Amino acid sequence: MNQFIQDLASNNVSLLNVNLEVNGTLVATLQKELQSDYLDDNEIERFVEESKLYEGKWTRFNILLQSFLKYCRDVNPWSLWESSDLIFTYYQDLSTCLLNDSYAMGNLVWLFRDVTGWIIPLATKLDANYEVIGTRENQFLQYVASVISKVFNSIKARFEEVPTRYDQLPEKQQILLFVANKLNNIYFQIDSPSSCSNIFRNMKPKSMIEHFYQYPIKEQIEYKYLLGRYYLLNHRVSDSFRQLNNSFSMLIFCSKHTSNPSPELKRNMIRVLSYLLPAGIILGKLPSLRLVEQLSPKLAGMYSELIHLLKAGNLAGLNQWLSMNEKYLLSKKLLLLLLEKLPVLAYRSLLRKVFQYIVLPMNTNRISYAVIEKALSISIADTPHNNNLRPIYRMIHTSNNAENVLVTLINHSLLRGNCFPLNKICVTLKTGKLIQIFPPINERISGKFPLTQDDAWLDS
Repeated sequence: MNQFIQDLASNNVSLLNVNLEVNGTLVATLQKELQSDYLDDNEIERFVEESKLYEGKWTRFNILLQSFLKYCRDVNPWSLWESSDLIFTYYQDLSTCLLNDSYAMGNLVWLFRDVTGWIIPLATKLDANYEVIGTRENQFLQYVASVISKVFNSIKARFEEVPTRYDQLPEKQQILLFVANKLNNIYFQIDSPSSCSNIFRNMKPKSMIEHFYQYPIKEQIEYKYLLGRYYLLNHRVSDSFRQLNNSFSMLIFCSKHTSNPSPELKRNMIRVLSYLLPAGIILGKLPSLRLVEQLSPKLAGMYSELIHLLKAGNLAGLNQWLSMNEKYLLSKKLLLLLLEKLPVLAYRSLLRKVFQYIVLPMNTNRISYAVIEKALSISIADTPHNNNLRPIYRMIHTSNNAENVLVTLINHSLLRGNCFPLNKICVTLKTGKLIQIFPPINERISGKFPLTQDDAWLDS
């Protein structure tokens, strides 16, 4: 115990790590002595006070040390559940030491980072068995999030100082992006993504870094991926695509500059693609599926089929695709977004074919609702097979909906024309060029929904 205290006095706070895989030898050594001589909590508290670390003035550190020693004494290495109270009490006390900047906490910051990376999977494992152990759903992850949130809120920019390089930042500033990413990941994991809003909104005001690219590249990639997911969940597709595409491009860069890309890198690329692909399709930015095929044949097959259906203007096929992939899309929180956005794209493709093969060859700029209704009837295919689909897929789209389809496309600037309900016709530009009647999707969406400037600092 005396040697342990001497090492702590030399600021070797890594000794306070409760991860047995990292610090198991020390914990076992201390446990033997503690179970022999310090069975009473009061004896541990007295020992810590008499050690006079930091001249005995840092009360929060003394509490942390007491928690660590109690953990060493009472931990059961064979039962995570029996040791959980000790672990989470220790984690709370460790985080409390970081809330006040009055003391030199440098090494404790790195200890907090390491323990946080270890404790989140531990909390996830406990929550996965909440019914067995009799706890609430997501109880442990919510607790961890509350602890990390306090640390995040305690990190503040010093406005009197100019932005500086990453390696010159105070230690708490250096883990700002790490803390934000861990917190946002938990919020997504416990199905509370709206809580991410506060994190994303406060990142720039809190940061003292000179340029965002100076953060570790792995943390940059993760932050942009999470921000892209958050935007997609809120149907801000253009902003989402920008962040997800940047994240994926950085992963591609890493893979090209690594002699032997790790399985983790491949998993992260697939993770980003699972959101980047639908965002790109909605914006009319159809991906090259060759790379996707190399990374995930299943993902490539699923979305190549979707692209084919959209290009064909096949509403019946689209509804069947959504129904067939419903479970996956629900798990990714993509179903409502695609239900809202994809039919408009399919309608555009359908009407584009009608103009290409019927209207333009007749050298006219007028088309009757009857012709469109016929096309809709073929596309929607009111067959018994499609009638077996759930109402969310088949109730909205009907063949007598021609005017609504035309008005929707016109309002979205995906079709240049005007409707005349009394005459039941649509009149477009007098041109033989389809692109002038049906402008590129991405161009129209970018014009209507410009990118937010709040994220410009992420590209600096």
